[in-house]
Amino acid sequence: MKKNKCFGTLFGFELRKILKNRIAIAAFLIFFVFGFIQGELEVTGNIDADTLTEYSRFNGRVLDEGLISEWNAATDEYGNVINDEDIAYDTMKEWIMEIAGYNIVLGDVSEETLYAGRLEGIEEVYKDSYLNDGEIEYWRAQEEKIDKPFVWRDAFIEFGVQNGISNTIIIMLLVLTVSLSAIFSMETQRKTDPMIRASINGIRELYFAKILAGTVFCLATVFIYLGIFIGYVSVRWGLDGMGMAEQVIYPFTQMDLTAGQTTVILVILTVLGSLLLSTVTMFTSCVLRNGMGTMAIIMAGYFGLFALGTMIPMEMKTLSKVVCLFPAMQISPRIVYEFRLFKIAGQYFRSYQVAAVSYAVISAVLIVIGYVFYKRYEIKSN
Repeated sequence: MKKNKCFGTLFGFELRKILKNRIAIAAFLIFFVFGFIQGELEVTGNIDADTLTEYSRFNGRVLDEGLISEWNAATDEYGNVINDEDIAYDTMKEWIMEIAGYNIVLGDVSEETLYAGRLEGIEEVYKDSYLNDGEIEYWRAQEEKIDKPFVWRDAFIEFGVQNGISNTIIIMLLVLTVSLSAIFSMETQRKTDPMIRASINGIRELYFAKILAGTVFCLATVFIYLGIFIGYVSVRWGLDGMGMAEQVIYPFTQMDLTAGQTTVILVILTVLGSLLLSTVTMFTSCVLRNGMGTMAIIMAGYFGLFALGTMIPMEMKTLSKVVCLFPAMQISPRIVYEFRLFKIAGQYFRSYQVAAVSYAVISAVLIVIGYVFYKRYEIKSN
């Protein structure tokens, strides 16, 4: 008798099992609503619409001696606006103080002192990051590509969008662990795996149907959430400032990126990082065959690796670089402040470039290894 391939039916069945998980659906709906909330609050915080409009008064002006002199005249020695009608100058305070220093008397800052101070701060980062001569040469070459003086723009919206996207990975962790931790353990806990083993689609077809169902659920969830968040922000606040230089948000970065390009990088990392989390969750479920155990290991491993990454000293350069590729640490707007590079085949690559490829490769490897475990477990249990 010809063996019928029912992969499409198996895939639909496995996807329906995920979608019928009430806890998973509840978590999804909660974060669905959270996407709208974050689109409102992550961008502006406690800033009202009128103040936000006032802050945009200097958008498009060059950050040169003229604008900086105006800022000096409108603020006191601590950078505080003297008169309420000059509140628009307040939006520049954080940027200037990040370069000049906090909790100090600013005195008169100028275009020369600010841009020189920025480069001095970057040189300090080189030392703190334990960069070698090749890495330093790489970043100095990148600095030459950056147009200066910078064109100022209020960055409340762009800063909020980037941070909102980076928050998505922790949301995906919670949704995926709840939704996928039982994808392989359910048959074992119900003691139906001998029946599955005996069926004509009991091993390979069913394994990859489960993997595809979990992957589709993961990608659909992350795209829906990011679509809600970014879509709401674009309608509510607008995204016309995405062409601004990233240096207006993070002054010490030497990456020649706009805010929009950094945002795209964060979206790609979030999608691939979510894919990695889903694959690790399904792999752990396949090996353990225990839903609660899988959830506990994934959550503990995620936060454990995050804690480890914050504790490893920078002088342990290779180890700290590798651990910092972990999604919890890598998926952040502050990747633009990661100066440590990976040298592969004589070429330097930035951390986010290595992370993106690593997430895809590790996911593929785990799927293959998981299939070996799945086959052996079925044979052993029978």
